[in-house]
Amino acid sequence: MRDLHNYILKKGSALTSQWQPPRLRLFEQAHRRVTWLELLYDLAFVVAVAELAAALGEGRLLVYVGLFVPVWWAWAGYVFYANRFDTDDVSHRLLALPQILAVAAMAAAVGDIEQRSGLFALAYVAARLLLVVAYLRAGRHVPEARPLTARYAAGFSVAALVWLASLAVEPPARYAFWAVALLVDLGTPLLSRRHQGKLPPQTEHLPERFGLFVVIVLGEAVRSVAVGLKGHETTPGTLALAAAGVAIAMAFWWLYFGHTDESVVLRTRLAGQVWVYSHLPLSLGLVAYAIGVEHAIAHPAATSWAVGVPAALVLVVLGVQHLCSNERRAATLRLAAAALTLASAALPTAAALALILAYAAAQVGHDLLRPRPVEGPVEGPVEGSAA
Repeated sequence: MRDLHNYILKKGSALTSQWQPPRLRLFEQAHRRVTWLELLYDLAFVVAVAELAAALGEGRLLVYVGLFVPVWWAWAGYVFYANRFDTDDVSHRLLALPQILAVAAMAAAVGDIEQRSGLFALAYVAARLLLVVAYLRAGRHVPEARPLTARYAAGFSVAALVWLASLAVEPPARYAFWAVALLVDLGTPLLSRRHQGKLPPQTEHLPERFGLFVVIVLGEAVRSVAVGLKGHETTPGTLALAAAGVAIAMAFWWLYFGHTDESVVLRTRLAGQVWVYSHLPLSLGLVAYAIGVEHAIAHPAATSWAVGVPAALVLVVLGVQHLCSNERRAATLRLAAAALTLASAALPTAAALALILAYAAAQVGHDLLRPRPVEGPVEGPVEGSAA
């Protein structure tokens, strides 16, 4: 009987360890790694980004931008919840895994949004309501987080109701509802900055998560080059354009990850949120650049606005991110390169890509030669530092 009793206690303890309430992860000393669930979650967005890129490749710029915003925000919403409260237990997984299905449904609707706008709206609402449930649960178990979780749950719920209300009208009026809902969604963290200061993001985990999304969108450059080469005759000229396109994308990777600054999310009242929100135009620009390279391979004699404009946008955002980190010299170089890149976009494709690659390579070389700054400790959480 004693052995049976001990066996039951052991099994009960193991079961309890798999069901844990949310807890604050902000001040844990152990090194925190991205979980397998987070990587699986990101995989769904690989599909969504590919569908958005395909829409842009068809010349549907408004569809691309308009749908990229809710897709990116659905990803960011889960990232910030997990940054603060993820326990990777059964209950957390049961709330996260259905969100992957919702994202897949959003991706399925992108290619035929005129006919499937209702599916897109319902899928987005499902993802957001699951996040609302997660925040309500976190507020119940973590009293000190309740002021923030209550505001997030309220704001995201109001936005979800507007998305549902959009189903009562047909496109294009439906899209006006979506715009209002997105303003509420995006604005909720901005209106909650006073409470964010008491629960700042974990600096070790957050830059890694945003970096992984940057890797996802950079992967579109490789995919687009492969598609461009597959659909056209392979000549020395097309190979040179493809090589330049990939090399520029790798330079963007170098410039972004060479200046990863974990402390930026806690530096000042605005720096953290500017850094976070700047990843939206950064991602938009990287995917648009990838599609521009694909078009450049197909039409090498045309001017290069489709490549130069998004490349300039990427460099501008990188410059802004450096300003958030007080790296003014690097910011100046990025902004100057952005101006040169935009000017070069009026040239034929081959010349423009060669010049943009030269600008990017020069910045990489400068970064390799400059002395690296010594990172000092972050002086505690700063009020309203990030979402």
